[in-house]
Amino acid sequence: MPDSRHLPPLDSLRYFEASARHGSFTRAAQELCLTQSAVSQKILALEARLGYPLFERLPRGLRLTREGGRLLQGVSAAFELLTNTMHTIRSEAQEGTLKVRVMPSFAKRWLMPRLPRFSAAYPNIRLLIDGDMTPANFKADEVDVAVSCEWIDNTRLLQLQLFEDVSYPVVNPQLQEVLKLKDYIDLARTQLLHDSLPQANYSTNWDVFFTRISRFDVSTRGGAAFSPADLVIQAACGGQGVSLARHSLCADDLAEGRLMRPFPDVIQEGAVYLVCPLADQTRPRVAAFIEWMRAEAEDHVRCRDAALQLSFDKEPVAA
Repeated sequence: MPDSRHLPPLDSLRYFEASARHGSFTRAAQELCLTQSAVSQKILALEARLGYPLFERLPRGLRLTREGGRLLQGVSAAFELLTNTMHTIRSEAQEGTLKVRVMPSFAKRWLMPRLPRFSAAYPNIRLLIDGDMTPANFKADEVDVAVSCEWIDNTRLLQLQLFEDVSYPVVNPQLQEVLKLKDYIDLARTQLLHDSLPQANYSTNWDVFFTRISRFDVSTRGGAAFSPADLVIQAACGGQGVSLARHSLCADDLAEGRLMRPFPDVIQEGAVYLVCPLADQTRPRVAAFIEWMRAEAEDHVRCRDAALQLSFDKEPVAA
């Protein structure tokens, strides 16, 4: 194997290649963001180390010597090989499967509609979506990244907050035409649609909602219950009653007119996090997914705020 101790410093070869390509120390210095004197001195040092001249200094530029021409061939080929190798490594590292554990309702209603954009941006990454509420055991489950609404007290994990989720009552517009809901007392004319696991992560809870907005005169008894959470929204779209829905799950239904908000109150439901082992966040596939999710979350918040503002002039938001 060649001994790298006998090779000139890499930066001096960069200066040589740029000077030879431009035929000028001045133009090479401009490309390298250095002074002309710095480049000239570096070339003099390289020539002294090699023991032969690389350029003939002419009044109007530089001309390679015979030795300089031969060195340029080797340096240019080496730089091209190095560039191609680094590009290949980067491409190979980003290719392959990325397993993502996601809350099932979130996967279906928030993530899945956005996945074509990820595939377009990263065609070499194959996503394996694992819809499961169970917290990921990244080693045992062979999960790379998780999306969760549960904070985990573990300093070895990256837990990136994507956004703060909110919820509010929703109703089918045709049902609202019949019910003409103006106050929560009017809900007695229909049935409330419940999450069958109201205390679980990523669920909604009518009792909590009314407590947070300080309404204690509304009965939450009766009505149908569903699980998972997206079924509650599906029932509301079908006109079966009034649902309490997270915006992350019902945003498309609201935008496309399948649902509307009969009341202005909005409550915060807690954060949605992207989670992965701290040591894995720089892995090319993981890093790509993190940056893409961060951008999609920012867009989600912008669209959410605009949609809520369109519904009512002023948004009471309970803490």
